[in-house]
Amino acid sequence: MALRGHVDWLTRRQMIGWAQDTTAPDTPVSLFVSVDGRVVGRCLADRPRDDLVREGIGHGRHGFDFEFPDGSLPALSRCTVTVRREGDGTVVPGSPRVLDPVTSFDEDLQSRLAHALAETVGEAESDRRLTFLLDQVQLLRQLGAERRGAPAAAQNQPRALVIDTVMPAAERDAGSNAILSHMRALQRLGYAVTFVPTDLWADGRVLEAEGISCCLHPWYATVEEVLRRHAGAFALVYLHRVDTAGRYMQLVRDTQRGARLVYSVADLHHLRTARQAEIEGRADLAAYAEHLRFLEHTAAKAADAVVTHSMVEAAILHQHLPAERVHVVPWAVTLRPTLVPFEYRRGVAFIGGYRHRPNVDAAQYLIETVMPAVTLAIPCLLVGSGMPDHLQRLATARPGIEAIGHVSDLHAIFDRVRLTVAPLAYGAGIKGKVLDSLAAGVPCVCTPAAAEGLDLPEPLAELVANTPVEMARSIATLHEDEGLNRACVEAGLAYMRARHSEDQVDLALQTAAGLPAA
Repeated sequence: MALRGHVDWLTRRQMIGWAQDTTAPDTPVSLFVSVDGRVVGRCLADRPRDDLVREGIGHGRHGFDFEFPDGSLPALSRCTVTVRREGDGTVVPGSPRVLDPVTSFDEDLQSRLAHALAETVGEAESDRRLTFLLDQVQLLRQLGAERRGAPAAAQNQPRALVIDTVMPAAERDAGSNAILSHMRALQRLGYAVTFVPTDLWADGRVLEAEGISCCLHPWYATVEEVLRRHAGAFALVYLHRVDTAGRYMQLVRDTQRGARLVYSVADLHHLRTARQAEIEGRADLAAYAEHLRFLEHTAAKAADAVVTHSMVEAAILHQHLPAERVHVVPWAVTLRPTLVPFEYRRGVAFIGGYRHRPNVDAAQYLIETVMPAVTLAIPCLLVGSGMPDHLQRLATARPGIEAIGHVSDLHAIFDRVRLTVAPLAYGAGIKGKVLDSLAAGVPCVCTPAAAEGLDLPEPLAELVANTPVEMARSIATLHEDEGLNRACVEAGLAYMRARHSEDQVDLALQTAAGLPAA
């Protein structure tokens, strides 16, 4: 009797196929299933199969679906499965089939594990299974952590660990640009760099593409776990911002004995908060500023080196620390001057992230006080992410003000305008958007708060305005006087080349890291 069919699917739990006796095409075929020559069960090929109908194979009811007894076949054994017709032992085509021992976490193994874990079991058995799984998870996380926490190159390099509150994003804020620049400088200084954000649920692909290892979920649950798993592994630990310094400094000392501990203030938070409290007349903010001052000074005193970007903040830190422990380290800014001629550009731009309160206040001050004092009809662009609704409404109601919002590339803005403006009433640290503007060949009119710490040369220093009238006059003059504008462009590019090159960053960070001069 002729037999046709096929074994279509085989796992350690199940086998699917079809069989038909061509001499009795409407009669279901009875089949025996054997494993390694031992019969383990019987099934009937009588299940409907639409694909068989489409192929014109009888009425289509020739399918079989066989589940192996005891749930599955042994995972670690090589199994040969054969399907034969009952009676004469004719082998179904596609059989015998061989299952090799499970050596990978394949779909079959995942299915069997899920099936086993879904079973209803007693409390003791449930505890036993959970304990086993947790042990395996811990083993996998340990193996993964060892691979991801230490780049291969670190075998012959000193290792540096950098901790910040968030994963840096160059387009987001000056703090991100600073930490990215400093990590790249540490690489150039010979360190194998590992980065960990306090929120470990982050995407580290951008940093890893630059050769910076990232300690993230699921391989690590906390920063504390990173420090303990890699105890004694790092020659330098760089803590960015007071939040990370306050939380992890002591644990760094306990787990990374002998490591140089560098605390980067980013900017002095207490200084910015105290200035806001004074302007707004808020006693609560003044009290909070004192609390921040205590935290920042405590962290600075506990560190081996303190990094700031501002000469002004360095002077404040010198009041509490030995001068040799305070280091002014800039961040690198790439020069990319606009190629659009002066006559093809028009207007002024304010650039800032509006989730930062000083920027919201500055934009409102610009719209309501500064631009009305500008005697010329000069368009003003408000650029940046997170712009609040009330600021958008205010801009819409004023002629000549355009609320642009977020842009993916600031050079599209620098190619449009003749200057930028930074009318900040308070703040701290170095203002990244001022540096970006100068590096783009676009002069910036600043308040003293925005220019603080920059030590600007002439004629850029003349663009620092104390009053709305002075700022309006500088905006109008710089917008119309091409010669003055060009002189400020050249001074700005020369300043950025001298102060914010990679060489300057490397030299300053080398000293902060305690490395000998080359």
